[in-house]
Amino acid sequence: MNVMEDNERQIQFTQRFSQNERAMRAFACSLIPNREDVNDVIQETLKELWRKFDKFDPARPFLPWANRFVYRQVLIHRRSTAIRLKYTFSEETFRRLVEEQSSLERDVALSEALDKCLHRLDDDERELLNLRYFTKESINEMATREGLSVDVLYKRIQRIREELQRCISKRMEQEGWA
Repeated sequence: MNVMEDNERQIQFTQRFSQNERAMRAFACSLIPNREDVNDVIQETLKELWRKFDKFDPARPFLPWANRFVYRQVLIHRRSTAIRLKYTFSEETFRRLVEEQSSLERDVALSEALDKCLHRLDDDERELLNLRYFTKESINEMATREGLSVDVLYKRIQRIREELQRCISKRMEQEGWA
C-alpha cells in the first residue's frame, strides 16, 4: 500500500469511527456499568477496528460491523474482570442485552428507510397514507370524499404499501440488514 492509499484509508477510518463512536460507546455502556471500563473497551475496539479495517466492506454500514468488535471486547473484558467483580450479569442476561441492542439498531435503520421511502412518494400518495393511517376518517368517508369506490381506494393504498415495502427492503439490503 502506498502512502496516498494509506492516508486515504486513515481518513476513511477516522471519519467512520468518529461518526459512530457515540453509538458504539452507548452500546458498550449498556453492557458494562463502569465508565472507565467502557473507555478501555472502546480503546481496545479502536485498535482491533484499525487492524481489521481492510476487511470492512464500505458498501455496508459501519456501526453493525464495529459493534461486533465492541461485543467481542466486552466479552474479553468480562472474562478478565469476572474474578474481581462480585456482581455481573448472567450470561443469559448479557446475551439478551446484546440482542436488544441489535434489535434497536435494526429498528432505527428501518425507521430511516421508511422515512426516505416515504419522501420518494408523490404528494398525493403521501397524503392518502396520512389520511388512512393518521386521521379518524373511515375508508368509506375517504372514498366518498375522493369520489372513488372503496375497492379502488383499497387497491390504491395497497399498491402504495407494496411500493414502500419494496423500497424499504431494498434500502435495508443495501445497508447490510438482509
